[in-house]
Amino acid sequence: MSSLRALQEELKNLLFIHEPPRRASRWWPEGIPERLSVYENDVHLNWTDALDHDFLLTKKQFGAEDWTSLQRRYFEKYPPRHWELNTAVAPFPKFLSAQKVKPYVKELADYEWNDLQVFIDRAFVRPEAGVTNPTARLSVYRHQIFDWVQAGAAPAFPPAQKPEVLVFYRDAKNVCHIQEADPLMLLMMEHFRKNGASLADLEPLRRRLLPDNRVPLAAVVENLKKSGLLLL
Repeated sequence: MSSLRALQEELKNLLFIHEPPRRASRWWPEGIPERLSVYENDVHLNWTDALDHDFLLTKKQFGAEDWTSLQRRYFEKYPPRHWELNTAVAPFPKFLSAQKVKPYVKELADYEWNDLQVFIDRAFVRPEAGVTNPTARLSVYRHQIFDWVQAGAAPAFPPAQKPEVLVFYRDAKNVCHIQEADPLMLLMMEHFRKNGASLADLEPLRRRLLPDNRVPLAAVVENLKKSGLLLL
């Protein structure tokens, strides 16, 4: 068993992305078998293809050479630890946040990852569950990422620098949604995350936290129920 584990570790060292590629092995002192290059290419293509497709608009912000270099640096720092390809690219927004790229590009990567996350989230969305949709995710951005994405995220026309809060979620029909969130919506989402929360309990909370808000709560709740964000 120890020999098998040692071989697995050696194959990982040979097949995973490294710069420069490793071309020597104590397991094959006479030379690494040519057939391993087939597996190496397959591993690399699967990972890079996953990154390309999961962050399609983020990739669009880079030239071909810069993106390829970024991919290699990413997979060197975050070698996949699971066979599922989406898991392999999960740390990419964190990695990109530490790179010297424009702030709105970092936010775009976060946007694309949240969009994917609600799609692959295994939470069961049950109508009339009495709580906020369990797939709902919030992100705060310094730029108008939503409108920019809707327009195609052209690199030549960067988004306006104006804060926005977006909520990402999947409804009971497995349709994904993204919409802008205002303070009252955020308050409602947080309030109804607990089982047994009621609209009557929300009114005094709204008066304390949003004293200038006069929007009828019942109407807002109905709209959020219709959208699938509140499962009441």
